Amino acid sequence: PNTINRATTLFRMDYCFTVAFALFITIFGRVLASGPCYNHQDETYNAHFKPSSCRSTCTVTPFFSPDNSVNAYVSVIQDAKENIDLLEPGFKSWSNCTYYSSECGGKCTGCTLEDQFNEEFPVFPALLNAVHGKNIAVRFLTNDFYVPTCKNKTTPMDWMFLNGIQIKFYKTTTFQHAKFMVIDKGRKVLISSVNFSKTSFTKNREAGVILSDCDCSVIDLYQDVFNSDWETGYDYKMTNEYSSDDKKYITNPKPMPFPNLSPFSVPGAFVTGMDSYSGVTIKKGYTAPDNARDTFMDGLDEAKSSLMVYIYQITDAGICDKLLDMHKKGINVTLLVGSYIVSYIDYEKAQDCYHKLYDGGMQGNIQKSYTKFSFSHQKYWIVDETTVHLSTGNWSPSDFPEGDSFPPYSKSQHSVNRDMLVVMESKDIVNEFHNVFVQDWAMGTPWKPKN
Repeated sequence: PNTINRATTLFRMDYCFTVAFALFITIFGRVLASGPCYNHQDETYNAHFKPSSCRSTCTVTPFFSPDNSVNAYVSVIQDAKENIDLLEPGFKSWSNCTYYSSECGGKCTGCTLEDQFNEEFPVFPALLNAVHGKNIAVRFLTNDFYVPTCKNKTTPMDWMFLNGIQIKFYKTTTFQHAKFMVIDKGRKVLISSVNFSKTSFTKNREAGVILSDCDCSVIDLYQDVFNSDWETGYDYKMTNEYSSDDKKYITNPKPMPFPNLSPFSVPGAFVTGMDSYSGVTIKKGYTAPDNARDTFMDGLDEAKSSLMVYIYQITDAGICDKLLDMHKKGINVTLLVGSYIVSYIDYEKAQDCYHKLYDGGMQGNIQKSYTKFSFSHQKYWIVDETTVHLSTGNWSPSDFPEGDSFPPYSKSQHSVNRDMLVVMESKDIVNEFHNVFVQDWAMGTPWKPKN
């Protein structure tokens, strides 16, 4: 009898484990099939935006974190006369009003009304003051991470929504990765690598440009992309209820207090400026994923003598092979890459690429960025010291996907990002970006394989 009981018990335990494991696989499989929680794409996206090559001249103002990104964003917002269209992956408070433990579906977030009114992130009061002080129409398109507002609390998104800022969630492709603003339907355009987080503005190396005084079809392209994604998106809905007194407090049109706009700095890092240059030729503008990979690869093919790349990560095997091929053809390829990468999977893929390049003869041509930056998150490259390419995306499969038709993640199992890119020709612009590259290279350390 004891033997039979033990056998019965073991059978039941094995059966329970099998059922539990099967249930886990079923649930986990469904999660993998549907994709990341920020993915809301429900229709196949077919590329239809073509690169624009107007070769017109513009005034261009380069800027870099941690030194001048805050001033760049605030100055552009304050200069608006009619409207602001804003694309950002998210909106994180500098005053712990969006604190949550997970990017997706985490616990509720929020802070007191008083704390939110005194928000330390300068872009927040700049937007609200533009709405109330100048009657500026603001549209904000971002990702939906499924994080609700806690009861009796508020968040920047709720606050902006209650004050008349139109907010929609992105669903054209898997993820809205662009960091981008259009002012007054193209009078000014800002493109950068800067996320709306305190680290990105004050502790990272980031890079961006402000384009102004442009009579160029590239500007029309950027506006058309925003308008298309806006129409595809879905409306923001608050998860919290506010009393009439709370709403009265939140929507008070009095000017919001402005935090200190003094330049931030990282100890020992090269300090950048923020000068404007007229007569800059805008050689090309394009958006990912629309024909972006071919356009990007064509841009690399234009290199005849040198390619200088300063980027957060390179995780695309095809792009990595392209760099090695360029090196073997005698083109001087130098890479300054991020020392730290958030995703472990991306980190390993990046190391695989750098290892391949190192073994292919590029020893001494790959440098890790200055380690006192939280992240070196910039994304630009210089071709033959004549042309600067600047992107909101990394050299990754999700930023430069192959093909021209992109099904939802549930059907393809591939992430596809929206990104913006600009190509500029100007001695002054090349000098600005080249100088940052050289100065930051000097503070970096050579990349070597792990023993």
